[in-house]
Parts: sequence; structure tokens; C-alpha cells
Amino acid sequence: MSTTMADFSTLRQAPRRLCRAFWEAIPSPIRRTPFMFRTGRYIYRRFTRNTVRVQSHYTHFMRNPPLLSVIGALASGYPRNGDVKVASIGCSTGAELYSVLFAIKRARSDLHLTAHGADISDTVVEVARRGVYYPDVPAAEGSLYAAGRPEVASADVPALVEILEPLPDGSLRVKEWLRQGITWLTADATDGGLLDLVGRQHFLLANNFMGPMDDLMAERCLRNMTRLVAPGGYLVVDGIDLDVKTKVLKASGFRPVLTRQHEIWVSEESKSGWPWLRWAREPLDSSAPDCAWRYSVIFHFGD
Repeated sequence: MSTTMADFSTLRQAPRRLCRAFWEAIPSPIRRTPFMFRTGRYIYRRFTRNTVRVQSHYTHFMRNPPLLSVIGALASGYPRNGDVKVASIGCSTGAELYSVLFAIKRARSDLHLTAHGADISDTVVEVARRGVYYPDVPAAEGSLYAAGRPEVASADVPALVEILEPLPDGSLRVKEWLRQGITWLTADATDGGLLDLVGRQHFLLANNFMGPMDDLMAERCLRNMTRLVAPGGYLVVDGIDLDVKTKVLKASGFRPVLTRQHEIWVSEESKSGWPWLRWAREPLDSSAPDCAWRYSVIFHFGD
């Protein structure tokens, strides 16, 4: 019986595989025409958007270098020796928050940083708090969601010497100067009481955990995230359905930051496969209505 069901599932997937193979055989310049963008969005909304949504602790250090560079540049706008608050909601095992703090400290070593990392999983919060990782081994195995990829690949270790230090057992630990001043919490991103826990932030990171949510929950969660940004601060949001993001943020007091928008958008090769994969990145379509909102990752709260 199980073999029959497996055969049926394979047969059912065959037309989709054929269509995807045909799509990927189309030359890239043609796929980037307005007609093909519309076709791709139709495929995504009709056949991909509501497929199985799996939450995972997929993260790694220095994941999007152009994004980190822009965050560092934006932090440079704060007064000398000023206090800057940074929070990562859905922080997973901590690699993203550590990377952002490194980018800010590298740009402005004089700033006094206070940081919060929050995730719904106790296991990953504890990993983030320890700041210890093994090359090529996901740190979140056995936690609430799927482990995802390793936070550190062996090939990347030489490039991370300013962030990580080797330990005798072969693991790597985030350096003490980066681990200082961080409060780690177990919390639900949809909880209206989150503001009381972390307060308003100058940089609020809310990346790659709202995508698997259904639209109503994702909308509710994003609205909750906007409450955590201080006036003049920045919301960094990615890995969420683009229609939901555009709808919520256009009606808010947030405005897209367009600095290096295209570089940030295309930086993550792991998000390829659109329109056939739920988590894949929609290519930037400059002819799309609300292009600035749809394809921006950083949003400024204020004038």
C-alpha cells in the first residue's frame, strides 16, 4: 500500500517537475520580462504559496554582507558615544544577531550597544546564549523546528576570525567583546506583551520566521514587530510573504531604505528556485507596482 501511495505521489509531481524544467530552460533575459514576471507570480500564488510550510532554524554568520554593510552605515548616523538598542526576534541560534552587532561595532566602535535576542524555542536560545558552534554541524539539532544548515562552514572559518575563537574541542566560540550586553529570551513573536519584555529598538531584526506562517498570523506578527521600533529606528524584515509585507508596511509609518536594494535582494543564493519553491526569493521586478516596498529589506520608521 505504501509503495502504491509513493508511486502515486511521484506520478502527481511529474507534471510540476516538467513545468519547472521547462521554466528553467527559458533564457534569463526572457524570464525577466514583465509577462514572465506575471506568469511566475501566478505560478507561485496558484501552485506554491500554500504548499507545506516548514519552520526551521536556518541561519549562519555573515549571511547577507550587503545588508550588514548598510546596517553598519545606518548606525553611523547616531551621535558619537550614543546608546543604540538592537533586537533580533526569531533569533534562532544567534548567528544573525552576532553578525549585525559585529557590523555595527566595526562601523562605530564608540557606540554603546544593548541587544536582545528572542526565540520561541528554549533550545536555540540556549545555543545563542552560549555562542558555541561546531563547523559543518547545525547547532539546533533536537530543537523545536528543523535544524537547517550549519551556522559555520569549515571553508568560512578563516573569514570569521574577528568574530569566532577556536576552543580545544574543535568548536568555535563568539568572542567575549561581541557577547557582552546581550539579553537572551524565550518569547513568542506574536505575543502582544513582547514590547514590555524588550522595549523599543533602534534596529529590530525580524527575519525568516514569518514566511511559514499563514497570512493572518504573519500579518499580526509583522504588526507586532512594528511596535518594537523606536521613532527614527529601522525594521529589518525578510523571509515573509511579499504581499503581506507590502500591505502592512505601506499602511504604517515605515518607509523603505533603498540603499543597495538590489545587492541585498540578490545576495542570498540559498533562496533560489522561484516560483517553484515556497521559500525562494522572487526576482526583483522594477516594473512592479510598489517595487520599493516589495523588494526592500530595511525600513525606516519616521520622516
